Amino acid sequence: MTINLDLLDEESATEAIKTVAEIAEQNAVEWALVGGLAMALYGSDRTTKDIDIIADKLLPLENQGLLRQGGERYLIKTNRKAVAVDWIIRKDEFENLFRQALTEAVKINDVPILTAEWLVILKFIAGRFKDQEDAVFLLSQKNLVNRQLIKEKIINLYGKAAWGLAKHGYDRLFDLADGRTSQEERNEKDGYIDS
Repeated sequence: MTINLDLLDEESATEAIKTVAEIAEQNAVEWALVGGLAMALYGSDRTTKDIDIIADKLLPLENQGLLRQGGERYLIKTNRKAVAVDWIIRKDEFENLFRQALTEAVKINDVPILTAEWLVILKFIAGRFKDQEDAVFLLSQKNLVNRQLIKEKIINLYGKAAWGLAKHGYDRLFDLADGRTSQEERNEKDGYIDS
């Protein structure tokens, strides 16, 4: 079976998610959507070619390869095509962060999905341009993301020093989400004269 690199349609995505949900339930695996489909559930019009899921353990499926960040890629056959599912399990310095994010997952349309705050954090860590765009989208949605909660989650897991290291990057995302394009604009708003 070959992978179809066309954009993922709603019917195929829904069918693939139902399939992995059943297998995960049968094997007591916790999982939650991340990536493009998670963004769509939060209202983004971003498209995707695959399904990204974080989980606490692997599924008993034939893997199509290992993921660089940890986990495996599965191909799930649907009525229309085979859908690539990246089943992400971190076993690195971000393992605790991913585990915590998974335990706080919520359901949207009966699908486990990371909270908007955790998605922003994971998008920040991934650091790719499309991830930054996703984070800015989430942050720009009225009453969707609690920015203080992002700070608290990072401090709770890694301490104040970690927040200190990451704060400037998050401030930049906050600025972009709020329509500010420079630090000077934030300084003016906050009453500072230096940059």
